[in-house]
Amino acid sequence: MMFSSFSFIKGYINGKLGKRMSREQLLAKQSRLFKVLKKEVLKKTEFYKALACDENSALESFPVLDKKALLQNFKAINTLGLTRVQCEQHAEKAERSRDFSKPLRGVSVGLSSGTSGQRGIFLTKPNEQAEWAGYIIAKNLPFRLKPQRVALLLRSNNGLYEASRGLFVRYRFFDLLAPFEDIVQALEAYQPDVLIAPAQLLGQIAERKITISPSKIISVAEVLEEDVRECIEQEYKLRVDEIYQCTEGYIASTCSHGHLHLNEDILVIEKSWLDKDSGRFMPIVTDLRRSSLPIVRFKLDDILQLDHKPCACGSSMLRLAKIEGRNDDSLWLLSADGWQRLFPDVIRRAIMMCSKNYNDYRIEQWQACWHVAVDCDDFDSAQASIRQAIEELAASYSCEPPKIVFKQGIHQSMMQKCRRLACKERPQEEAKNACEFCLETDIT
Repeated sequence: MMFSSFSFIKGYINGKLGKRMSREQLLAKQSRLFKVLKKEVLKKTEFYKALACDENSALESFPVLDKKALLQNFKAINTLGLTRVQCEQHAEKAERSRDFSKPLRGVSVGLSSGTSGQRGIFLTKPNEQAEWAGYIIAKNLPFRLKPQRVALLLRSNNGLYEASRGLFVRYRFFDLLAPFEDIVQALEAYQPDVLIAPAQLLGQIAERKITISPSKIISVAEVLEEDVRECIEQEYKLRVDEIYQCTEGYIASTCSHGHLHLNEDILVIEKSWLDKDSGRFMPIVTDLRRSSLPIVRFKLDDILQLDHKPCACGSSMLRLAKIEGRNDDSLWLLSADGWQRLFPDVIRRAIMMCSKNYNDYRIEQWQACWHVAVDCDDFDSAQASIRQAIEELAASYSCEPPKIVFKQGIHQSMMQKCRRLACKERPQEEAKNACEFCLETDIT
């Protein structure tokens, strides 16, 4: 208990002090913490031991891993001797029973939602959970003398979230497997001070005008799109903040002035550039604190966009203009020079121009064809306006418009992450016509 309390206080202090550090102090801290990580954690792993034993090995000498490589080497990377199968079976059992309280050999095990096709695994010991809880509370909750009621609406519970319960917060987990009406009634009875939920669920709550009066709303787990943000903020007269976190680390959060900053006081974020002119990159993450499952140079499949303007909050940690989504949220159009990538934000803005004609949409690309599902009252009008928006977008990039298959209605469980855009099968250079599926389908 004393150890966990110390870890909580350590995390809380780090969360408060980080934004006061100069850029030079921040980089010096990263260098110092990486040396400690090598000595105290990475030397204990079969995968990193050789490099970690070299006192002169810099971060850049360590391999860059993706999710596939991490899972393939899972036992050699974690410091607990746990196999991937053991962890997956334990976490899946918890998800089936909805009892997330039982640890595996003293550690909490969780799984990601698996939107990329593979479910990531994260491991945390009690001291890691306590430090995380202190840090996230310092970053996201104002100090108050009385505990704040926090409602956390997620697909699964975890020891990480339970660790945040205590002096500062009264925490309650709302299971998204429950019927939406039950969640509504429970929220109205609980009356949270802080509401934390995936973006699309926050949007549904706002559309239903649920009678709650939170002092803070935080979007997690999904891209917070502008139309959803506007709906929430208009209903509850509050700014919607964001927490950008995944199984590989707590990457960014919103500051007091409403801007996202990378958490460079606990992470090293290298940049794999997609488009330097626009500031778009994919992050390569090194978590400087984790010991159960060290994350070193892990390349996320997310597209982030830098904002080079200094922030009024005074933090020297890099500021993000936005989180655009996954790399495979980009779609492709054919130009005279071959297939051209359209970044997610560009597509979203184009579709939003005709938002009066639909309630919601999903676009999936299969080879050369875009499949568009629309939730709308007037299907003909929705089709016409979205087709026009896509054709104008293609023309603005000097590209051919795609073949389009429209479908009315969207069927998605709250347990699934909302992805309005997804490239399911990227077109090949020789694929200039509709995909095989579309050749057998009526294209409207």
